[in-house]
Amino acid sequence: FGEGGTMRLFFGIPVSEEVRAFYLETLKPQLEAEFIGKFVETENLHITMLFLGEVEKVDFLNEVKENLKAITHFQVTVGGYGYFGRPPRVLFMDVTRGIDDLTVVHDAICRSMKIRDTRFAPHVTLARIKKSPRDIDAVLELMPHKEFSWLVPSVVLYESKLTSKGPIYTVFEEIPLKAL
Repeated sequence: FGEGGTMRLFFGIPVSEEVRAFYLETLKPQLEAEFIGKFVETENLHITMLFLGEVEKVDFLNEVKENLKAITHFQVTVGGYGYFGRPPRVLFMDVTRGIDDLTVVHDAICRSMKIRDTRFAPHVTLARIKKSPRDIDAVLELMPHKEFSWLVPSVVLYESKLTSKGPIYTVFEEIPLKAL
């Protein structure tokens, strides 16, 4: 546990190696040419299921495991781009398929933790934007478009350590879903 006996935690689903490779080799260099901001490190790409923030004790894990073990593996697909905020603050890759399954997982985690979270919008954050092109929609349209699908076999509870170079994510616990 970090300062004051807390850890910064969130539940997430790591992206596939194909998504990481595409981001690193193709997408990130093109985005960096158009946007000024903090780009996500390749190894940190994920779909956030629920951000917990600073947590003093991890006494909810058994309940989460119990609720997730009934949910079977599922396919998720990402492709296309979007942003949050006006002016844009967060640039992301969209989840195009598997949203219903992700919502079931998200709701099971929330139920386990007795949290109500009605703002779930699954996506893969690519960058926190400081300055974006005026016609952001046209720029995003010109970015390379490719869809990636993968099987989700588990949900990961990550610890996030904030550093001056950006966050470092480590797997605190991997929670398996029910095999097909």
